[in-house]
Amino acid sequence: MRQISDKYLTAFFCLFFSSFSQASQAQEFSASLDWSQRVELGSAVSGVVEFVAVNVGDKVKKGGSLVQLDNTVFKGQVNGYKAQLISSQEAFKEAERERDRALELYDRTVLSDHDLQVAKNNFKLAKANLEQVKAKLTASRFNLKHSTIRAPFDAVVLQRHAQPGQVIATQFRQDPLIIVAASNKMIARFYVAEDQLNQVAIGKQTKIVVAEQAFNGKIISIGLELVTGNTSLSGSSSGYPVEVEFPVEKLIRAGRTAKVEIE
Repeated sequence: MRQISDKYLTAFFCLFFSSFSQASQAQEFSASLDWSQRVELGSAVSGVVEFVAVNVGDKVKKGGSLVQLDNTVFKGQVNGYKAQLISSQEAFKEAERERDRALELYDRTVLSDHDLQVAKNNFKLAKANLEQVKAKLTASRFNLKHSTIRAPFDAVVLQRHAQPGQVIATQFRQDPLIIVAASNKMIARFYVAEDQLNQVAIGKQTKIVVAEQAFNGKIISIGLELVTGNTSLSGSSSGYPVEVEFPVEKLIRAGRTAKVEIE
């Protein structure tokens, strides 16, 4: 009976120390915080800035207005091509009827080859004109839509370079008007040596600690190229870069130091 108890006791201690050993294998890396989905936004169309709806630090929901160009001309173009479309559609229908009538008369041998060809040519011309008007209407709607620069996702404004009255000329190189980043998540970036690569994997769950505040995240990127840099108080900037994404309710400033714990 004593031997059986000793066996159970030995098994218990083995399991305990095995679990303790595994827990102690959690790796800790020094990291720095960065923005997630940092995007530089410009204008797809030329125009004059009418107003800027945001300032640095503002949060904007996806689709929210950031910069508005004067769209008077764009609206006028859309309305003009809408009117042309109606006229072109009627002209196309009439040309189609004339072509069908010419074919019928030709089959009855009461219409010459020349007149039949004229009817066919008029039909082709009306069809081509209709397609051109449709294309112009599509382009004018694109211009009108993009005269408003909108947030591509739930975002926070990092930089604002647009000002009312500013002229935007897309044929020339333009600096970004607005720079935004995701407002509900951030990235912790750290570096691992070659012999540590087996400790990281895409999708692996991690713990991020920033000023004693803990977050749960996951690895979203592991660099393929070795980066060489310096070692500072915030950790090493040499190795293969690893990015961990984690959700936040309140933004933390980029550049702050953090710790990433990986089991």
